[in-house]
Amino acid sequence: MPRRGQVWVAGEWDWRGGTWVWTPGRYQARKRGKQWSEGKWEQRDGRWERIRGDWRDAPKEPPAPPEPLAETPQLRRGFVWLKGHWEWNDGGYDWVPGRLERRQRGKQWQEGQWTNSGGRWTWTAGTWIDAPQAPPNPPAPLAETPQYRRGFTWVAGHWEWNDGGYDWVPGKLERRQRGKRWQEGQWVNTGGRWTWTAGQWMDPPKEPPPPPQPLPEMTQARRGFVWVPGYWQWEDGDYQWVAGKLERRQKGKRFRAGAWANIGGTWKWTAPTWDAATPQQDAPPPPLAERITPRRGYVWARGQYEWRDGDYEWVPGHWERERANQRWVDGAWANVNGTWTFTPGRWQ
Repeated sequence: MPRRGQVWVAGEWDWRGGTWVWTPGRYQARKRGKQWSEGKWEQRDGRWERIRGDWRDAPKEPPAPPEPLAETPQLRRGFVWLKGHWEWNDGGYDWVPGRLERRQRGKQWQEGQWTNSGGRWTWTAGTWIDAPQAPPNPPAPLAETPQYRRGFTWVAGHWEWNDGGYDWVPGKLERRQRGKRWQEGQWVNTGGRWTWTAGQWMDPPKEPPPPPQPLPEMTQARRGFVWVPGYWQWEDGDYQWVAGKLERRQKGKRFRAGAWANIGGTWKWTAPTWDAATPQQDAPPPPLAERITPRRGYVWARGQYEWRDGDYEWVPGHWERERANQRWVDGAWANVNGTWTFTPGRWQ
């Protein structure tokens, strides 16, 4: 982040005593009426020479300003975010960070800007101007991570027109009303005028609409158990998320996850079941990701899926002590003549 009244002097390589030495960059106080010119290496008559950086007379007029720095605007009800900007100060540009400022009643903030007129750059400072009586086009909704809780509905955040400016109202969980479904509010443009239609509880459709996309989950693995993935359940007029879980494997059975399907224009749910296990014929699932930290004197034997009692089961990786003049080869599945077979890990 730039420092006011200082200049960043870039790091550089220097040739000292027959070797390259790196000098890190640093901040240096700006000299009044001067501008820093970076040093550089130049080749002259086949010989590389170092041109040292130095202070030179600054231009009397500001050159084109740098691109604005990336900022994360802050939101606070009744306040406006004033964007940061570059300020020409004594021969160099200083960055003025953005900030929150209390909104003035009936006013709207107009950002300052740099403009080029006839080859000359000038700064027009930001100011408060009269706000329009009718709300203009609302900003795009902010990104949110919806929360899910059984018996509750996520009410999405929205922009609210308030005394000449838009305030963001964050999303929240609201207890579900029995036999009702939440319909989100929205901004609507009618005849060039923007109006807000508040969200409300509505009678649900007789048949479930298309289910939402399944939520991302962190799959768990445990010996003797099967991961039952989470799913959406149509309940009392709306979808409720049922989180995934581990369930003990049933001997001689294979778990089949539930699924939503559109049958004749109607969405139907097929519940998860345990089916009779069949001879191994499916390819093994992709190996699970494992996070390890190297350990001196040991080799990591990667985890793998093992066919057991009618289904695949994950066997986590483990450490093997190193052996002199030998290397560890991880086990692997291979399809041989249509049959999946596993070759265990081994030293060789």
